[in-house]
Amino acid sequence: MNSFYILNDAIRYVEDHIYEPITPEDIASACNYSVSNLKYLFQKVFQYGMMDYVNKRKITEAAGRLIQTEETVGSVAYHYGYSSQEVFTRAFYKVWDETPGTYRKNHQFYRFFPMQEFIYDSCKVFRRRFDLRPLFRELKQTDSSIVACFDIIGIRFIKTCFGREAGDAAALKALQRIESLTKRGGHLYRMAGDKFVVNFESSDYETVRCAVVEVLSCNTNPFLYKENTIPLPMFAGIGDVSAKENTEDNLFPFLDDILKSAHKRLERTFRGMDGCDYFKMVYEENSGLYQGFALNTWKGSRMGRTGLISHVPGEETQSVFRLDHETSPVRWNTSGQEYELFFPQGEFWYKKTVFDSLGNMVREHYYIIRDLTCCDRSTVTFTLLFLEIVKTLEGKILTLNEGELKEALHDGSISKKDYHFIKSTGESIRNMIEKKTE
Repeated sequence: MNSFYILNDAIRYVEDHIYEPITPEDIASACNYSVSNLKYLFQKVFQYGMMDYVNKRKITEAAGRLIQTEETVGSVAYHYGYSSQEVFTRAFYKVWDETPGTYRKNHQFYRFFPMQEFIYDSCKVFRRRFDLRPLFRELKQTDSSIVACFDIIGIRFIKTCFGREAGDAAALKALQRIESLTKRGGHLYRMAGDKFVVNFESSDYETVRCAVVEVLSCNTNPFLYKENTIPLPMFAGIGDVSAKENTEDNLFPFLDDILKSAHKRLERTFRGMDGCDYFKMVYEENSGLYQGFALNTWKGSRMGRTGLISHVPGEETQSVFRLDHETSPVRWNTSGQEYELFFPQGEFWYKKTVFDSLGNMVREHYYIIRDLTCCDRSTVTFTLLFLEIVKTLEGKILTLNEGELKEALHDGSISKKDYHFIKSTGESIRNMIEKKTE
């Protein structure tokens, strides 16, 4: 809980002094905290350094000044505390991947790294929130507005496989795509790391629908990051926002509910490159959980255990998303690497091992499940239970979806007994991986 207050104090200091040169010592002194501990806290929460956060905030606000005024680049640089135009340009390029002059000619969107704050939500989850007050003020100018919310599919996969900077690059490319196709850059906001909202104001639904479909039609277009071609699909939802019925505090939950509802209309089927069905996941509306099916399994042993194995020689994910009942579904395919599934006998988890083109292990995923059932000689079914443990090629061990797990408990999708079972199973898996690594 103490970290919650320290981070918010640090962020407030940055906002209050954003036009001045800021040092780590300045921020630490304002928080009554040591520089080394504050640097560690920023790195742990943001996955980048304290001064990286400061520069991202300065450059974001400077980008807004570039497109909203006719000031020179040098004047804007000086206004935000940079010692020279050259230093400012280098920092700007690092965030936007283009120079200030090129950016000014081509964009209206600038809220890439808005101010952030930390809250404990109703599920008692420690969450990082992006500042949506500018959007709220904009929404209050009309009685009702139509908004479109977008969410990147697979952002955790991108960060796990290619690193945190690849996740930032994906967010930037997604925002640029939305800005380019909706022509609403001045009304485009980043509401979370991989979630975005466009205020279409009093536009009619058909205009918004067409714009959203045009964005989603680009789901087959990947982006290039350090010579890696990475898929960048999104799904979206449309909603009416009444200024009278919303407050600053409930605006994010309202927009997030639009995306949660839209996510239920996303269907994905997994097929091997040889055309065979090996694996699929189906969302169960009643339970709020995913039902998994693994086909073409056989008995074998891995990790000194016996169980069922399924080998997938490369995978194609066939995705279908319906924006609404009247709109034709958007379809796209993405290709994945070779992998193997192992369901150890008597355990409540399964392991997915991913390989590169040479057959070398790239990473391991461990998923917690229940209700593992053998339907016939080669097919098993199971219920997926949120938590995922990942071991990367570098040996890092990551626990994913902890926030979603607490939300499931809060929403009643799982019981307290299930919650504690999932948590203890996750800890057992981590201990098993760490011992194996040693």
